Amino acid sequence: MKTACFPTDCSVDSALALRGWLTTHSSEAIRLTVVHTYDIEVSDRLTKESYRIAKQQAQSRLEQWLDMLPQSWAGACKPETLFSSPELALKMHLLLRSYDYLLVDDQLASVSADVDALLSRASAKLCRLTDYDFSRQIA
Repeated sequence: MKTACFPTDCSVDSALALRGWLTTHSSEAIRLTVVHTYDIEVSDRLTKESYRIAKQQAQSRLEQWLDMLPQSWAGACKPETLFSSPELALKMHLLLRSYDYLLVDDQLASVSADVDALLSRASAKLCRLTDYDFSRQIA
């Protein structure tokens, strides 16, 4: 089974982009790891309670976002929430796990030199989901 990692901000656009990619790869069995990062407000102090609230909100956003993905495809989805920046979460995943695909949308339109270096050492193929043609989507 092939593996893919998709960091998301849980926007509708990212769900549509991933949905399009999954549709074009519907015959492949893909184990997809969806990573949603979260943080607390800059003005808030990091406490046990502020962390708990931020985590609950992130998990709720991710569950609602996952409902926008196709329910019938040949793979499996493993959703994760991480208390981190999107780029740091991506670096951690590329260092700790092996992926066949790294899927990115507009939120990570350009990857940093660090992520690019990790990709060159890993076997992951970078797939930019912004190349998907949204004009064919039915409104």
